[in-house]
Amino acid sequence: MKLMVMLWLMSAVFVLMTVLQRELVLMSLFLVMSFTGLYFFVMPDKLWVLHGVVMWDFLSVSMVLLSVFVVTMGVLATKVVVRQKMFLFLNLFLLVIVLLAFSASSFFLFFFFFESSLVPLILIIVGWGFQPERLQAGGYMLIYTVFGSLFFILGICFMYLNGVGDCMVSSSSFCTKSVWSFWWVFLFGFLIKMPCYPFHLWLLKAHVEAPVAGSMVLAGVVLKFGGYGMIRLFNVVNVFYYDPLFCLIVVVSLLGGFYSSVMCLCQSDLKCLVAYSSVSHMSMVVLGCFSNFVLGLEGVTWLMLGHGLCSSGLFMLVSVIYSSSESRMLLMNKGGLVKAPFLGVVGFLLCVSNMAAPPSLNLLAEICLYICIKSMYFYMMAFFGLISFFSAAYSLYLFTSCFHGSPSGGLFSSMSVSHSDLVVFLAHWIPLNMSVLVSLLC
Repeated sequence: MKLMVMLWLMSAVFVLMTVLQRELVLMSLFLVMSFTGLYFFVMPDKLWVLHGVVMWDFLSVSMVLLSVFVVTMGVLATKVVVRQKMFLFLNLFLLVIVLLAFSASSFFLFFFFFESSLVPLILIIVGWGFQPERLQAGGYMLIYTVFGSLFFILGICFMYLNGVGDCMVSSSSFCTKSVWSFWWVFLFGFLIKMPCYPFHLWLLKAHVEAPVAGSMVLAGVVLKFGGYGMIRLFNVVNVFYYDPLFCLIVVVSLLGGFYSSVMCLCQSDLKCLVAYSSVSHMSMVVLGCFSNFVLGLEGVTWLMLGHGLCSSGLFMLVSVIYSSSESRMLLMNKGGLVKAPFLGVVGFLLCVSNMAAPPSLNLLAEICLYICIKSMYFYMMAFFGLISFFSAAYSLYLFTSCFHGSPSGGLFSSMSVSHSDLVVFLAHWIPLNMSVLVSLLC
C-alpha cells in the first residue's frame, strides 16, 4: 500500500514537471491508474484504508479511474487555447482534488475536497468560457453549491456531537428517528451537487458557458460527487422507507427526472439538451441510492460510470459540431450525414448508448434499478419507465436533428475529424459498450 501511495506521489510530481508535454502527462496518468484499477476489478470486495485518511474500494477506484479518463480526454479534446500552461495546470489541479475527494475516508475530508473542486472549475469556466455570461454562470454555480455545503458541514458537526463519527467505511446501527435531524442536511448538499431537480439551474448555465474540457469534466466527474456521497452516507445511516421525507424525495426525483426528459425534447441548443439529459439521469441515481439494496447501489455505480463516459462523449460531439458550424442551434446543424458521415456514425453510437441500448453500461444499470424500484414501490415503475422512454426519444431527437435532412446553408462544409478526435470518440465508446461483454466473458 505504501508503494502504491509513493507511485501516486511520484506520478503527481512527474505530471507537474511535464506541463509543457501533454503526451507525457497523459501517459503518466494512464500508467499509474491502469495497474491501480486492475487490482480492484479483479478483487472487487477488497478495501484499503491508509491510517484512516485514504480509502480505496471498488466504488472509489471506479470513480478515480473515471476521473483520470475524463480529464485526460478533456485535455485531448481541447485544440487551440490561450494561456495553455495555466489551462493545463488548472485541469491537473482539479484532477488531483477530485482524486483526493474520491479517496477520502471521512465525510469531513470529502467535504473539504468537495468544495475545493469549485475553485479550479470556476476558473476554467470564467477564464476560457465563450460568452460574457460565463461570469454569471460561475456566480450561479458558486452560490448554489456553497449554500448547500453550509448544511453539509452542519450535518458533520451533528454527527460528531452525537458520537457517530464521520467515517465512511464503518457500518452503524444509528437508525433511530433522531437520524432525520441530520440526515436531510447531508442530502441537501448532495442533491445540489448532482444536481437533482429542482436544484439544477446552475448546471445549465455552467454547461452552456464552459469550454469543452470544462463541460466534459463537469458532466463526467463533478456531478458524481452527489451520488458518491449518498452511497457513502447510506453505508452509515439506515433509512426508513415509509418516512414522509423519504417518500417526498423519491417522488420529487421521479417527477423531476420525467420533467427533465420532456424538457430535452423542447431544447434548441445542443448543450442545453445534453445538460438536461444529465439531470434526468441523476434522478435515477437518487432512486438507486434510496433503494439501499446491494443491487441498487451496484446499478447506481454502473449508471454513474456509463453516464460519465456517455455525457463526456456527447459534449465532445457538440464541440466538434460547433467548431464547424459556429452554432449550437439544432436548426442550424442539419444534414451532418451528408457532409460528415464518420461524425454521423459516432453521433449515432453515442446517442444509442445514451438511450441505454445494449450492450451499454446504461442498460445494465437501468435493469438493476428497475428491479430495485419494483421491490420498493411497484407503482413508481410507470414513472421510471417514462423516464427511460423519453431518454430514448430525446437521444433519437438529438441524432436526427443534427445528422438527417439537407445541409443547412453550407454548414459542415469544413468538417474534418482529426486523429485526436477519433481517439477521443473511440476511447469513450469502447469502454462504455465493451465493459459488459468483457465481464460476461470473464
